[in-house]
Amino acid sequence: RRSLSSKNLSSQDSEYTVVRCCQMFAGVSTLVVLAFLLLKGSNQMAKNVYEAPDPKAQNFLPPPPIERQGKKEAHGWVVVDDDSDSDDENEKQHYDDGYRWKWEGSTRYAAVQDAQLCYYEPVHDSKPGQDCFCQLAGNKACRSMPCQCPQGCSSDLTWRHHNTTTFKNFKYATGCQSQSSVALLTVPESHFENIRYLKTWCPKGAQSLLVEMFQKSLETFRDVVDKGPVRQCIHAAESVSVPWFHLHTICDDGRIDGLPSSANIGWCSKMHSSSDAEPLAASVMVWAERLYGISGDTMPSSC
Repeated sequence: RRSLSSKNLSSQDSEYTVVRCCQMFAGVSTLVVLAFLLLKGSNQMAKNVYEAPDPKAQNFLPPPPIERQGKKEAHGWVVVDDDSDSDDENEKQHYDDGYRWKWEGSTRYAAVQDAQLCYYEPVHDSKPGQDCFCQLAGNKACRSMPCQCPQGCSSDLTWRHHNTTTFKNFKYATGCQSQSSVALLTVPESHFENIRYLKTWCPKGAQSLLVEMFQKSLETFRDVVDKGPVRQCIHAAESVSVPWFHLHTICDDGRIDGLPSSANIGWCSKMHSSSDAEPLAASVMVWAERLYGISGDTMPSSC
């Protein structure tokens, strides 16, 4: 009996040991799986937060459509005849610009050549570079001030246009392969702090102003810097270095002041000819609407 009892006890101990081993193995395996899943989730979260966006997928808006003869139906420009069959007088009144831009519920009219521009003078609160830009732009508020620009304010440093001025940037573009790295800046004579300010406080004239800026900056670049296509860039409102709306014009494969970058930092596009100006201006307005919304009814109605 004593021998049998010892044998049974030993058998029970062995079974208990096996059960304990299985339990410990299952517990350790569960902890390992949980740790793996937690680590994987943390890595994915970190990847989502810190991974740089794919420049081809996210860094640029779709390229703006360029007007091509005989292919008007293939892109976002919609021809609107003056003798529209619509019975809505308001609709006729708003369609007499000839074209309108459509994109995801947004209606943007092509630039009107004789559109009235709002004119603003800056409030002088010593923001870096503002007085210099104000003088180079020829704004009324700064014409009698002593020159505030380190490079001087003489007329041979600027190229004046109808509502805008182009001048050399003291910074140079990087990454230029076959063109000069000299960079140009084009600014409106009126003070608009940034693209959001322009879109908000000059809703009717903004697009025609952009058309002039694109056309004249390209012409000036080809006259005084280099031939060929250019890259045009505009910073978002939160990313400007000088609080005076300005357009960067550089070599077609260059970079300057952190641009090109993601859409919330700035807008960039290549420009090959003056005929690209209107589609590019429309693209900028769409970009601004995506960032800051569509203008409301309380905006200026005269410009």
